[in-house]
Amino acid sequence: MIYNKYGEYYDLIYSTKNYDGECKGLINYFRKFAKGQIKSILDVGCGTGNHCIRFAEKGYDVVGIDLSEIMIKQAERKAKEKGLPVKFFVQDMRKFNLEKKFDAILCLFGTFGYCIKDDEILATLKRMRKHLKRNGLFIFDFWPVHACVRRESWRSIHEVEKNETYLLRIFDGSFNLETNVLTLQVRCKVIKNRKLIDSFQEEHKIRTFTPPEITHFLNEIDFKPLGFFKIDWQAEIPYTLQKIDLKTANIACIAKNKQ
Repeated sequence: MIYNKYGEYYDLIYSTKNYDGECKGLINYFRKFAKGQIKSILDVGCGTGNHCIRFAEKGYDVVGIDLSEIMIKQAERKAKEKGLPVKFFVQDMRKFNLEKKFDAILCLFGTFGYCIKDDEILATLKRMRKHLKRNGLFIFDFWPVHACVRRESWRSIHEVEKNETYLLRIFDGSFNLETNVLTLQVRCKVIKNRKLIDSFQEEHKIRTFTPPEITHFLNEIDFKPLGFFKIDWQAEIPYTLQKIDLKTANIACIAKNKQ
């Protein structure tokens, strides 16, 4: 089960992630592409709720779903501590049913790529469309094939320390040209007071895409693609309105529900 132990330490691993800037960029997409005012948001693959909480603080009606029970429990705790009325559910994005429609659905930070097979992708898009209001926005990001093909090494080492807890994460990966699937081996060690308190590893498989491939899947489920844009995780506002190019390592896609 992915995001088991990794989910337990997720907020430590990504303690420097620019959630505020990301939300600003997403709101820019709302303003540019929404026909009406965005009031309700569903965050699919919400993790520990960091985007949900920020949107709720800005007055949006927010619901988050994730397959990881560990992460949902953390999200619920954080929202409760802040007194925010965010609802969280343990749900599979390929099968979820909330019996509610939203103005916008988000699926961020590579979550969409965990749909490996074509039927999983189509099932997920059907669930998204079912939960969107007419002309509602579906905003998601993905790893592009070209970025993976050009990458010579997947070894990545990340260190973070907070509240006297030190975590070391090592990524090793391989890319399959026949399936466009990236396999990441994730190994982590956690040290506190100079003692090893936890050690674990997980394998993550992530499908990568080309924009024409994404366009094809969206059209199959009656979505209309509105644009593909560059993501720059180091920028003040990571979700940009810049055109993609061969140097783009992550892509944001905005689509609308035609039904």
